[in-house]
Formats: sequence, structure tokens, C-alpha cells
Amino acid sequence: MLGSANKVDRDRPEATASQPVTRQKPPGMGLSDGTRCVAGMAGGYAPFHWPITEQNQRAPSVGIDPDQERNPPSPPTPLDFPHYVQFANQEAHSATDFGSIYKCLASLRKPQDFTPEDARVLNLQVAPDLHASQIVPDHLLENLPPLPWDQATNTDKPDQNLMSNGVAYPAAEKYNIVKAELLLENDDAYREVVRMPPKPGRSRVRLTQSRKFWVGLEKMAQYWDDSLDEYYEKPAEATEQATQDQPIEAKTAEATTADAMDTSEPPRDNGSSKRVYKGRRIGAGHEMSDDIREETMRGFLEMAAWPFQCQLAIPSLPPRLLVRKLLFPVRQTLVTGRVPLDRQTARKGILEGPMLAVQCRGQTIFREDGETFGYGQKEVCDLAREVCAMLLLAQERFREGTSEVKPGEGKWWTATPRWGGAPDEGVTGEAATRSEKENESEVGEGSMHKRSRYSNPLMASRRSARPRKLTASEKWKILEPGPSLWDKRLIYMQIGKPKDSLYDDIFMVSQLNHHVSILHLRVHRRYIECLTDGGSKTTDGGLSEHPWDVLKLRRSKWYDLMDKEQRVEAFQGLWRVFHYLVGKKEPDINITSR
Repeated sequence: MLGSANKVDRDRPEATASQPVTRQKPPGMGLSDGTRCVAGMAGGYAPFHWPITEQNQRAPSVGIDPDQERNPPSPPTPLDFPHYVQFANQEAHSATDFGSIYKCLASLRKPQDFTPEDARVLNLQVAPDLHASQIVPDHLLENLPPLPWDQATNTDKPDQNLMSNGVAYPAAEKYNIVKAELLLENDDAYREVVRMPPKPGRSRVRLTQSRKFWVGLEKMAQYWDDSLDEYYEKPAEATEQATQDQPIEAKTAEATTADAMDTSEPPRDNGSSKRVYKGRRIGAGHEMSDDIREETMRGFLEMAAWPFQCQLAIPSLPPRLLVRKLLFPVRQTLVTGRVPLDRQTARKGILEGPMLAVQCRGQTIFREDGETFGYGQKEVCDLAREVCAMLLLAQERFREGTSEVKPGEGKWWTATPRWGGAPDEGVTGEAATRSEKENESEVGEGSMHKRSRYSNPLMASRRSARPRKLTASEKWKILEPGPSLWDKRLIYMQIGKPKDSLYDDIFMVSQLNHHVSILHLRVHRRYIECLTDGGSKTTDGGLSEHPWDVLKLRRSKWYDLMDKEQRVEAFQGLWRVFHYLVGKKEPDINITSR
């Protein structure tokens, strides 16, 4: 399934410029030998051979040529990342006040209102800058099949290594193919996806599993890759001479625009110069659209998710964290789930999970002037975005085996009619009589010029098939609970959690700039119940090293997707996460215990 849509026909022999290639004769337009025909000046047709070369066989390029001169883009955006010094050294509170969490979130009007004091009420501890392999330690994988890069010691047959749903683990070959494509040089892969010929001395690369990722990364490089930036001055005459090679349409448009304007550019001196640019960028990093981030992350995650029978999807409902009666909006760009074994269910686009979330953010500045490093307000706000998104993922996973209770379901205001149960007679007296007469007169006057629906039976049948739209008053009279907060395209399951454990392991991939970080949050069931309902029937106090009311967040360092070694390390970390989640678990495994 992986990469089946990205296959390229490379087995077809290519013709040279000196060897003509015959094409199939169009109906009524050709000769018996299969050559093409063109209309002559006298109205006849003359045969000719159209040679096909490497240049005209490929589609035109759609990318940016770094060696082409153009106007300089915006200055490059400096790299900046949030830091978590104050939360790395923070000790856990004696008890978490969930009432304060509710008041804090309910009082927020804009992100700038979130302060470090508000973040401390979550009772959060952060372990930053871990290696990707430490997010899922080795001791958790002891009872699972070996990883692809450790399968030299594997003595079991591939058929014996089954995931928790009974499907065999992916073969090591799938990982090796993706790894080889991730280790390609950026420029070679960029030229392949934008249909540009390789540089002299370089050969074309083959992209089968990672094409979608490279397409997104090439677009991302147009805003972030400043390694080829070159600015220099060029004589204005040479610049004007270069503009003469533009298409006629462009010249016509420029002339029309110039005629419409009252002002004109003053003549340049012969000794004047113009600043030009060579490089890959067309803009600054902060100008990059969110669609490029989503496209790149989708391609990167799919390479690790598809081999484990998992897929990515956009949340069908607005992600909202339920805190008592408050729906707090959070950000979840993508959600990963497992494909059901039932084919009919899978064809409907329904997934099992959720297993992992992806959050992409466009922030590039995390500290204002004068703020201490690691204590900036934007740094705290960015951390809160990540934690709230992971808490929502934990809420959804804890829904396994439960039935939904819609807002207001079972309450009197969703079941008992208004006005104390008595029927609403509406307006009575002279006002009611006058309004009825006015309505009758309006109907009579309007129906004089209307055609009867019975004059055309087809029109009558079509109109009767359409459902009648309810009026505002009719909608108001309907008594029912509020809209559902559950995703209909998701079968809620705690995939990867030991059945007898009250702790759940939440994973998320965070994206900033052109970097990614893998996050792991371990949360107790009692914490989620108190956060959602304000209380819990569970009396378990948790482990001594991890009390139930403490959130422990472990995060990897930021990996640069434009560096081939770093993106392979990040991909290995993602592979370990999926390898752990889909495996059969031993009772009560604690990730943070060692």
C-alpha cells in the first residue's frame, strides 16, 4: 500500500535526438507509417518525425531554480525555540487544585492572558532535550519484536511477530527503503519532485515512499533554506537586458499597467546598479503558510504510520478540551488512528484510536525584549498549547468502553416543554386576529401570479422530495440535548495502554519552524476524570515516583528536517513510538520508571 500511487514508469526506453519515435496515428490525421502530419501553407499535410528527448519527455518544471537571478526576498527569519527552564526544575505540588484550572481557563480572553502562574496550576514537570530514542526506552521493547535496525539478532519468523490486532509487524525492508530516501541530498530530491534535471555529474533519484514528504519540504525550503542566499550588485543595463527575454504576455501586461499609471520611474544613470539575488528562498520563514507545514508533516508521519496499518486524518470536529462545563479550544493539526480490520468499516474512513496527534504552529518569536531566557510569556503559552492538546487526546482515549452523554442530556430543559409544561398559545386577543388577517391577505395577493404546482406533475414531485426547512420558531420549539462532542469517524480505543494500568501514555509530534519534536505525557485516569467532571470515583493514589495528580512531560530535542541525519533520527523515534503502541503489552508498564 505504501507508495503505490507514486510509481513512475521508468522501464520505458527513451529515444535519442537523432532517432525518431513513431506515435500512434490519430484518426484521420496521419499516414500509414505512423508519422505525424502538419498542415502546410497550401492547405495540404506534410509528414514529419517528432524526436522525443529527455528534455521534452518530462513535464515542465514547477520549482525554483536557485541559480536564477531575481529580486531579493524578505530577510531570512532567525531561528528561535521555546525553552522550559522553570518547569524543568519545578517540584510537584502537594495537591492539584482542579477548581483553579477551571477558573484559569475560563478567564482567558486571548493567549497573552496566560501567565507562568497559570501554567503552574497544571502541576506539570518537564524533562526537555531528550534523544528521540529515549521517548520510548529500550526496556519497554524487550518483549516486542526487534526493531528493523536491530533485526540481525532476530531468530523468529516474520509471521510469528504479530501486532495487538493480529496483523504481522512490518518487514525491515520497508524501514530501510524510507531511510535510504531520507538520506538523499536535499537538492537531488528537490529537483526530482519539481521535475528539474539533475546537476551535471549527478543522477536522478528514485522516490517511492517519501515523495509527498519531499514535495512539502521543497516548499518549506523556499522560505527557510538560506544556505544558498547570494546577494550582489549588478549593472542596471544588464538587468534591463535580462527582462527583455520575458514572454510577450508579461510585457503587454506591464505596458498596460504603466499606461494606466500617472507616474513613471525616472531614467537610470549608466553607472547605476541593482541588487539581485540567487538562492532558493522566495520569502521569509514567518511568511510560510500553514498548508505547507501540514503537507510536510503529513508526508513525514505517513511514512511511519502506514507500515503499522495506521492513517492520519484531520479532526472532523473542532478540537475542544472539556473542563467541567467549559469547552476550551485547542489545536490539533492531525490525528493518527489504526485502520479497522473490517473492510466495510475501513471504507467509511473510520479509524481506531486516537494514537498520536500532530500540532503545527507558525510562531517564530517566543521572547519579547527584556524577558528572561526560558521565562517568556510566549514560551509558557506555547507549552500550554501542547499540554492542552495532549490532555484532549487523553480524554478521547479514556472514552473506550463508555457511551456518550450529550450536553444537557437527561436535564429538564432538554425534555420538558417551556412555560412550565403548559402549551404555548402565543399571542392572543385583537393582536392575534389582526396578524392572522394580514397573513391571509399576503398569501392571497402573492398567489395570484404564481403557477400552481399541480399544473406540472414533475415540479410537484420534485418539490415534495425536498425536505422542508424549519423556521427559527420551529427550531426553538425542538427540545433535545446539545450537539455531540464525539467524533463519529473514530472508534475510541486506548491502543498501546496495558489493560490493568490506570496510567496512559500520550504521544504527540510538535512542529515549529522546519523542526519537529516528539512529546510523551504520562497521565493518570483520576487526573482526567477530575479535570473533566470536577471529581473522580477512583481512589488510587498512583505510584510513589509519579503521583496521580502530577503531569510528567518528556520531550525530545528539536530535529531539523532539512538535515538528513537529524530527520533520520526523528523518523527512528517515530518508528519506535508506533512499534510500541501497536505491540502486545505486559501488565502495568511505566515509561518513566527507569
